[in-house]
Amino acid sequence: MTDEKKQLEVFCGYPIFKTKTGETLNEDELKFFKSLTTVPHFKKDVTKTKLTKSDNILNNIELKRIKYLILENFFDYVDSVLEIENQFYMCNSWGAIQKKDDFHPNHTHTNAIFSSVFYIHAENSSIIFNADKSKIQEGFFFDYNVKNYNIFNSICWEVPVETGDIIIFPGQLQHESKTYDGGGDRMIIGSSYFLKGKLGTKD
Repeated sequence: MTDEKKQLEVFCGYPIFKTKTGETLNEDELKFFKSLTTVPHFKKDVTKTKLTKSDNILNNIELKRIKYLILENFFDYVDSVLEIENQFYMCNSWGAIQKKDDFHPNHTHTNAIFSSVFYIHAENSSIIFNADKSKIQEGFFFDYNVKNYNIFNSICWEVPVETGDIIIFPGQLQHESKTYDGGGDRMIIGSSYFLKGKLGTKD
């Protein structure tokens, strides 16, 4: 990538794309986001992270500008990173809020080919990707001693993020956030994407 605001990370063969947009919610957008009804992420007391009850928050006119910002970066990912001509659409979107000392457990996004996260507010934060095997263990699950961790021998990869960043990745890739120790609440907008149109080149 030649643009210093864009960064491509390849972990276990998965393309992870981060863009530093320099944008965040304006006063009215933030007020609307905070007014959305939230529910506990998990039924059990594993984490106090809250999710918006609605899973299509970007369909609200109040967040139209942010929706276009996220879509612009997602289509750049498809065009510039994946370099494929298939068409995708945003199938859902949600908000998540973490208080200080809270975390987001390891999880995947089912029924989504790709997912994105827009960081409304994030200080001293990161997203951590996990795999059951490293890339070099796929053919034969052998054990080894690591001299220096890299994208080939690691089963965990941490990508630092900050306010205004958008990160895009395959939905089946396991990910989590560690305990949040930044100032204020950690707030994000997540989105998922699926294919549309005809697949393949033969009838």
